[in-house]
Amino acid sequence: MNQDIEYLLEEASEVGRVRTDCPTCGSNNTFSAMYLSTSMVVVYNCFDASCEVKGSKRVGLQKNNLHKGLFTNPQDCPMMVQEELSTSGFTDIVSNGKGLEYLKKVQCYDLYEQNHIDVRYDPRQDRVVFLVKDLQNDRIVNAVGRTLRPSGKPKWFKYAKTSADYKIGCGNIAVLVEDIPSACVVSKLQGIVGIALCGTILSELLLHYLTKNIYKKIWVCLDKDATLKSMNICDTLKHRVKDVGVLFPEVDLKNMNEEEIEKLVYKNEI
Repeated sequence: MNQDIEYLLEEASEVGRVRTDCPTCGSNNTFSAMYLSTSMVVVYNCFDASCEVKGSKRVGLQKNNLHKGLFTNPQDCPMMVQEELSTSGFTDIVSNGKGLEYLKKVQCYDLYEQNHIDVRYDPRQDRVVFLVKDLQNDRIVNAVGRTLRPSGKPKWFKYAKTSADYKIGCGNIAVLVEDIPSACVVSKLQGIVGIALCGTILSELLLHYLTKNIYKKIWVCLDKDATLKSMNICDTLKHRVKDVGVLFPEVDLKNMNEEEIEKLVYKNEI
């Protein structure tokens, strides 16, 4: 079996479900893997009609499934979520020209220069690596790397087998997006906190965090091709938070300028 698929199946067994680019055919956001706790099996397939990737793999009972319902406090969380990630394999991105160019392309370079984001370089995999902190403190609990290779797969890689919910910004309005650069870009608006799901799945850990009613408004703003996922997440949240809605961007947030993002977010506040 493809090693990338093996990794994605392990990830699905921990977080419940994974949706990403297919490691085999490369089609965008067509690979899906889901953990079935009752049978302890991960089922997976690619939705591209020309791709034959599909199957299932039996796995053991995962730590996440030893707990029923939402995590209620830190000690209820699986220990693997509590562990701090080692960053010894990463180097300073300042020495990598391609990495810096990528940050400029996705409008994150200014945040890097101002030390608002911690970004490294993975020389082994040739990736720009965003370090992910715990939602409520400064411990580094994961890292998410974006390949710099034109045909590199997977495009995004998580270094720990836990959720990689990424939060940046200050304010009382949260905007949930798919990737970290989009969270960074939207966080530049006054009063906005960008939260990246690093995919299209709302993790149990993030759901618990959002239900603390920290934010007066939560917007779900996934990419245009994930509109149905946005609405499903909104439906999950609406019974647990004060005010939630869906934004429908025509292009990825990281490809929009500040005026366009401002118009998208604030016009819906009226």
